[in-house]
Amino acid sequence: MLYVLLYFALNISGFFVFLAVWNRLPKPKPFDYTTIPGLKLNVSSAEEIPDLVKKPGDAIDEKFKGHMDKLKKHQNFREFLFFMNLTYGPLSSFWWSTRYVVIVSNETFVAELKKFSASLIAISPFAIGSYLQGEKKYCTCVEYNTLNMKRTEKTEMDKNLLEEVQCELLLDVDDTEKTDVVCDISQTLRNLRQAGFLYSNDRKSFSRPLMVIFDEEIWVDAHPIPKFVPIIIHTEEIIRNWTDSELFSKFYSQFHWLPGFSMLNGIL
Repeated sequence: MLYVLLYFALNISGFFVFLAVWNRLPKPKPFDYTTIPGLKLNVSSAEEIPDLVKKPGDAIDEKFKGHMDKLKKHQNFREFLFFMNLTYGPLSSFWWSTRYVVIVSNETFVAELKKFSASLIAISPFAIGSYLQGEKKYCTCVEYNTLNMKRTEKTEMDKNLLEEVQCELLLDVDDTEKTDVVCDISQTLRNLRQAGFLYSNDRKSFSRPLMVIFDEEIWVDAHPIPKFVPIIIHTEEIIRNWTDSELFSKFYSQFHWLPGFSMLNGIL
């Protein structure tokens, strides 16, 4: 009986010694902090991870690069999106500086996003780089469904929303001078009326990446995505197998709910 008690005592003591040693050892990297596949930060604890929720226009920490090194290995943002889809699948994530970003790359997940369209923020789907940089001219917390999107005035094309300009902003955290121009309602409407200018009748035009932001936590493929997290729609992958004859009709059917895209009615 004495040996049995001694056996259990030694086992319990050994367990606590092991636990003490384990708690002092550095934890394996990277630290897995979300359920969404993708690039992980090389950190040892949750305390080192930036806040997942950043409001539109919040400044980024330019010293914190996130996964910019991975992004810059690719010639452009489209190539990076293909890499993420090939490596991690149709739902993935990465860090652009201190801003957490999610990517969706199939029609099923776009349909899931659409279910939360009542919570869409009125930010231009084209302004990916500007939003990530925190440019206040392209950031707002106004809900899209509160705006009147009728054409009430002439809108000139904003060249800052061209894909090549936004791509340059995406490839460098320090690539823009921050201004104090605040996005008001009239500016928001001008930003959202760009769809008619920025689309031409070719596949390359319709395959440019798009972005949506919601002001509530949403769910995609049973994964939670916090509010205000930018969600990139990998359009080029989604329309890859669409025929030319169905491209325009399917595009409008899939994306008409995006902010400003009601303006495409009659163009496509």
